[in-house]
Amino acid sequence: MYPFSLIDPPTLLLVSIAVFTLTGVFMAIAGHIRGERAYNWLSVGALAFATGWALNLSQYVYGITTVTMPVAEILLLMLPLCLLCATLEFLRLPGLGLTLLGSAVTLALAFWVLVVFIDNETVPGAMTSSLNGAAYLAVARLFYVHAYPQNLIGNIIIGAIVIIGTAFILRTVFLMYGVAVSDALGPELRRQVLYTMLLLDLMGIFMLALCFPLFDFVRTETSLHSTNAQLTQLAERDALTGTFNRRVFITRLETELLRHRQTALPLSLILFDVDHFKQVNDTHGHGIGDQALRHVVETTHRHLRGNDLLARFGGEEFIILLPETTLAGARVIAERIRAALAATPAIIEPLAPLRITSSFGVAGTDQRHRTMDELLGAADSAMYAAKRAGRNRVCGEPPQDALDHAEGTCA
Repeated sequence: MYPFSLIDPPTLLLVSIAVFTLTGVFMAIAGHIRGERAYNWLSVGALAFATGWALNLSQYVYGITTVTMPVAEILLLMLPLCLLCATLEFLRLPGLGLTLLGSAVTLALAFWVLVVFIDNETVPGAMTSSLNGAAYLAVARLFYVHAYPQNLIGNIIIGAIVIIGTAFILRTVFLMYGVAVSDALGPELRRQVLYTMLLLDLMGIFMLALCFPLFDFVRTETSLHSTNAQLTQLAERDALTGTFNRRVFITRLETELLRHRQTALPLSLILFDVDHFKQVNDTHGHGIGDQALRHVVETTHRHLRGNDLLARFGGEEFIILLPETTLAGARVIAERIRAALAATPAIIEPLAPLRITSSFGVAGTDQRHRTMDELLGAADSAMYAAKRAGRNRVCGEPPQDALDHAEGTCA
């Protein structure tokens, strides 16, 4: 009678052979689908493990021979060593060749020891258990240091590997204790403890093999989330300046205009253009011009609120959406930005400080309902009025009772 079990050891081994054979086939299919070589190593290890238990089971028929014991134990040892190789492949770490060389030497020495001590009841089990434990703990160490992402699932996987490795080490300790204090452990108790450890190890190793697809799924999900974030960034942001692009601005403006019509809350725009920007490009090159635009964006952001939206509207044209802001309030903000740009030259090595100014046009919805095109047109007209008035200034649209084509006031 064995604890925690309803089946005898031979039946348990038969079930394990079937389970690990199916696991090996599953890993081979997963490797083919995913193109991940780590699965190929897991497939080899699982199939070797199943073959090793099949040979081990044959002891009940043929007794202990070179094939049923040393060869079987070597095949069982291949699983943790293949797991080590799979971990290196999975985590994209160097050292696979050295690991394979070390594994070959270890298996050769282990086979020699197993042949020499083939009739010994303790040495073969103690040696293979200690090697298994060392391999699993090495895998746990690799995952702990290099695993990505480091989250709850990753920590559970690492913990499972540590438990399996520790169980093998404890099995070695138990076997050596049985030799040192032979009278303390009767044959029946010894068989029961070893069976229980075998059961726990088989369950743990099977769960560990399934952890790789789980970890692969988590890593793929993390990579997919990062890729989606990058795509969103590319779709919504201007690649040069990092501000929102024109499409995002138009979408937000439509939303704010709808809210304005429902609540009558004011809404204003600031449209501004960098003065003589073509001259900057022609004189210093487009690389300097790009840095100048980034300087404009950085300076502008310092004077905006959290719900304001800055977007690149054209080549050197920028537009600011100011929700719940009157036309007078927008002019104040525009004047602050204009003054800050004029007073803060761009520091671009190796040039001397580069003075950059801009012309601003301000338009709003104060006490009037406008379409998007009307509002943008009013801001554009005010900006060109600022250019005609001498640049580096702020112009607002005409008062509501003025003619539609009248120029606004400039400051």
